[in-house]
Amino acid sequence: MLDKLQSVLLSRLVKTRRQLSGIGLSKIPGMLAVYELMFRVLWLNRNIIEIQGSKMYVNVTDRDPSMRNTFRGYAVNKVHEESTTALFRRVVRERDVVIDLGANIGYFTLLAARLVGKEGKVFAFEPEPRNYGYLVRNVELNRYENVVALQKAVADRHGVVKLFTCPYDTGHHTIQKYDGIQAYRPDFVDERKEYVEVEQVSLDDFFGELVGPINVIKMDVEGAEMLALMGMEQVIRRNRDLVMFIEFFPLLIRKMGQSPEEFARRLIEDFRFDVFVVKHDYSMRDRSYSDGQLHVRNVDQLMSLCSNWKDHLNLYLEKSSASRIRS
Repeated sequence: MLDKLQSVLLSRLVKTRRQLSGIGLSKIPGMLAVYELMFRVLWLNRNIIEIQGSKMYVNVTDRDPSMRNTFRGYAVNKVHEESTTALFRRVVRERDVVIDLGANIGYFTLLAARLVGKEGKVFAFEPEPRNYGYLVRNVELNRYENVVALQKAVADRHGVVKLFTCPYDTGHHTIQKYDGIQAYRPDFVDERKEYVEVEQVSLDDFFGELVGPINVIKMDVEGAEMLALMGMEQVIRRNRDLVMFIEFFPLLIRKMGQSPEEFARRLIEDFRFDVFVVKHDYSMRDRSYSDGQLHVRNVDQLMSLCSNWKDHLNLYLEKSSASRIRS
């Protein structure tokens, strides 16, 4: 009963702060301090929560505001990308091999580890050092022995690459270029453009000797999707039953120097995926259409859903010969 009341009060507190921010009242001196105090009192200093059936470490008082916001998002909402999560739970099966590209602190990695069971496997790629540290901590917290956590970026080739760290969002770190970070939130421009050097690999090279199928790939790599796709052609062609979850963000792909139209064309025409837009998440949140996922027939149709420069979508891809979404 106490936990339920606490959850309701925290949700109302966060919602109130968002409303105040929208009308500028949160800039009044002292308002942020009051919010911080109220959040800490209501939180009761718990650092481990249960989220989607797994334990997750959260530090809602972390000194870094972006890290603190990440933890608080999970602490309050208990879900990330609600419609995508529901579809992920429906699609991933026992004994599957799942690849999580851009694993962050492990939300989808932990969910996949539970779904595939002891006979399945999850490969989680996360290049940013702090995120990777929390990813490993969360895997160990749950004693998931079916997860391989790798501090690597995924692109089109093996080597060393600059990973630019985002000052406003722990899920928005980007390889090669700072442009996407700056374009999405120009009010948070950091002239220092801080970065760390990390190892990058292609999936074709990394899984070249793997015996057995790869069933699911989840890809959220902040504009590097085309680079990652160029490095997994053999993986895609070799695994005829492969399904994919992809965050499609045209702005970030363009800022990486790639074409979102060409990325979509390769998925639909070259690899012959059936492409569906996941309802309700991100830019689909307030759009209405018939029940079920929206089947995208061609590149123009997909791009028409991203007419605003900040529009981005979650996509689900599968081969029609082995449909999971329809089974």
